[in-house]
Amino acid sequence: MTWHVYTALFMREFTARLTQDRFAPAWLFLEPVLHVILLVGVRGIIGTRSLVSGAEFIPWLIVGISGYFLFRNNWTRGMVAINVNKPLFAYRQVHPTDTVIVRCAMESLLQTIVFILLVVAFSAVGEDIIPSQPLQAISAWCALTFFGFGLAMVCSVMVTFFPESAKVINLTSLPLYLLSGVMIPIHLMPHEIQQVLLYLPMVHGIEIFRGAFFNGYHMVQGVNLSYLYMSGLVTTLLGLMLHVRFKMRMVAS
Repeated sequence: MTWHVYTALFMREFTARLTQDRFAPAWLFLEPVLHVILLVGVRGIIGTRSLVSGAEFIPWLIVGISGYFLFRNNWTRGMVAINVNKPLFAYRQVHPTDTVIVRCAMESLLQTIVFILLVVAFSAVGEDIIPSQPLQAISAWCALTFFGFGLAMVCSVMVTFFPESAKVINLTSLPLYLLSGVMIPIHLMPHEIQQVLLYLPMVHGIEIFRGAFFNGYHMVQGVNLSYLYMSGLVTTLLGLMLHVRFKMRMVAS
């Protein structure tokens, strides 16, 4: 029964995601590409030749942006899944937790497909973007997915009771984008700032994800994938506890 519910929810979410407007399917692929073009343009304006040691700038950007988008989309899109699917709670087989799980699974699948297409496209034009350590790349990708899902579980409860909080949470995704080392290599920052940024779990995932692609890339000292997985586990367990505690209120709200 649960599998049938998940399958139906997945098809509903998938259809809604790709048909929300005529540009939606293309935007999935164009968004990271436009970010890369913008940042390459910024680098050209400031005249910096070698921001990254051990990796070409464009592949380095693609890998970092894709990893961050995976985390961000699981988090910000997953947290609103309950509000979007409230009419479905009239069916007793559908629970609030199911909607978050399915939406995050759908976002993870879409982002994986988009990233594979980006790797194929940029490899075809001569960019070196094939992972040198595929298992490490997959592990970091899964860890970023897990942490994004955990935050979605926690924030979905808050957004259900206080819908306005979704706007505040979405605003935080921009400074996190800037602080996660997606645009500017963290190793260029002062040591004290590096130590503070290492408290952000996604920094560990993005750095290790990049390290899996580029053999010569020097990751920031102190990154640890276990820290990201542990953060995902803690947020997921906290989210599950909140869902159990407030399930009836979420369904009735």
